[in-house]
Amino acid sequence: MDSNELSLLLKGISDWRPFTEHTVRQAPTRPGVYVIRMARGRHFGRLHGESDILYIGSTEAKRGLRQRLRQYLYPGPTQWTNKRVNELAKKYEMEVAWYPCDEASDLEHQLLRRYLEQHDELPPLNHASRKKLKKALLKTIRVSDEVTPESFPPNNKE
Repeated sequence: MDSNELSLLLKGISDWRPFTEHTVRQAPTRPGVYVIRMARGRHFGRLHGESDILYIGSTEAKRGLRQRLRQYLYPGPTQWTNKRVNELAKKYEMEVAWYPCDEASDLEHQLLRRYLEQHDELPPLNHASRKKLKKALLKTIRVSDEVTPESFPPNNKE
């Protein structure tokens, strides 16, 4: 899965924007899913195939996407994922897009499952333990379910 396929799956996902403070200030204060990719959709190799997606995340926090994305720019001392993303953002140009929705964690798990099925690994900055991912996937998608564009929620963009 890459950002082109993601845009087909999530009708109404925002445009890809530079991952900067200015962009983060424009993010919605609603819950949702966000995706970070290499700038201009630059692809890199995976175990199987290639992708431009670096990270798939979600938030259901009160201040939503804006607050969650800001945490990557200003990570706390124990926020290891935020620190990892922040360090790479200093080295590489990255872009972010978001999709406001109420069932953000369920949608995140569907996207991670699709990515895992296609590439035999998670996006490089997603370091969820296999046990945690398996538990979340089993909770949101049955093994017999097929992940198709129709299984994604309708656009409820701000």
